[in-house]
Amino acid sequence: MRLLFLILLLSIFHFPSSAQPIDEYMDLQLHPCMHMAYKFFDPGLTFFDEANPPKLSHKHLLNNICYANYFKGNKGARILAVGALTQENIGSPKKARRLIMSQIEYVNKFVAENSEHFAVGRSPQEVRDLVHNTDKTIFVHCIEGGRNLVNSQADAQFWADQGVAFITLIHLVDWKYGGSGIRPGFATHLLNLGAHFRREEKRGLKEHGKQAILWLANAGVMTDITHMSDQARKDALAFMEMHNIPPISTHDFFKPIHNQPRGMEEEDVLKVYRNNGFVSLAASGIACRAYKPRADYKAKIDSLESYCNGSIDSYKFTYLAVKDYIESNLASIYGDSVKLEDMTEAQKVNLSIGFQTDFNGWLDHHLPRYGPEGCYPAHPDSTYEAVDIQGLAHPGLLESHWRVLEKEGVDLAPVRRSSEKFMQLWEQFLYNRGRFGEHY
Repeated sequence: MRLLFLILLLSIFHFPSSAQPIDEYMDLQLHPCMHMAYKFFDPGLTFFDEANPPKLSHKHLLNNICYANYFKGNKGARILAVGALTQENIGSPKKARRLIMSQIEYVNKFVAENSEHFAVGRSPQEVRDLVHNTDKTIFVHCIEGGRNLVNSQADAQFWADQGVAFITLIHLVDWKYGGSGIRPGFATHLLNLGAHFRREEKRGLKEHGKQAILWLANAGVMTDITHMSDQARKDALAFMEMHNIPPISTHDFFKPIHNQPRGMEEEDVLKVYRNNGFVSLAASGIACRAYKPRADYKAKIDSLESYCNGSIDSYKFTYLAVKDYIESNLASIYGDSVKLEDMTEAQKVNLSIGFQTDFNGWLDHHLPRYGPEGCYPAHPDSTYEAVDIQGLAHPGLLESHWRVLEKEGVDLAPVRRSSEKFMQLWEQFLYNRGRFGEHY
């Protein structure tokens, strides 16, 4: 019955598409315009002298690493969801819109001045055309943090008109949309201090948050549920299921491995896929380090012959755990008759798992596995991938990141399929504009 219901649901809330599929690595969010929201960053999307490249480390928390050199012809991330970032204390809708528009215009201006190598895809069809007919790096606009940005249907339509594909509605601080998930750490707790005086059940998705999700959907804009508190996430998933709005989660974690508010519970992961959405993981070994993992996952980590905590190994372990969990629960998602080995390539697109680097987004990345900063000594007679020696020090090393995983036998098809899944969802939202939540 569940499979028949899903087929019926997709037949109603889908789109007539004969588009040629894409198969590219897509970074689900990074922030090359961080300097426009926080002035102490150096400007992103600038070129350095190739004869004198910057000296960068995986410890780049407050440093710009989003140099344009690293994005040109980057096979490790050809499609980039460029996240315009709000400030957590932005005071008015006018200021909030002006800040976001300045970042969108910065990207558009950069592309106009460098159109030989870069393009902006303002619709899924534009992205598809650029993928198949050019070799350009493609930017897609998105927004992280909806504070003061979505207060009406007209607001939602304004962002759709700018080519914004999705908005991460809630960011680092509780607001009238709902509660924010607080990662472990003094700074994150201090930033959202007021949350500590409210019980978790009072930090769910607020009425304004529900309305914002509907406004966005009816404008053709997806809602990213990343950064929501546990209760807000559960409320959002229930609300979106009720109104047939597929959710995406671009960079939360997996609670059995990361037992903190930004970790998604197993059942919540299944709910995302049942409602035709997908999840994406932070491509940072530092961020993916296990935190108070469940006993069975801790035992798995402890049993590994080789595991460098905080390196690409931490991302690899999390990715494989989520992939195995999804593929082991197809009956719960689609019905008892669905088997992985019987699924076509087109059907497997629905099992996509994306990645998000968050470059320039207050985050360090993989530490190296070998060398002075790594877990193991580098042998002079051995040859290593760049990411194993440098860590994930900048976007130009993403191709090395994927190559390491391929050499180690990791199935990356769900990651590559995520670009196609993203485009299908975007098409679905645009096709069903104005039809979501008709009886709300």
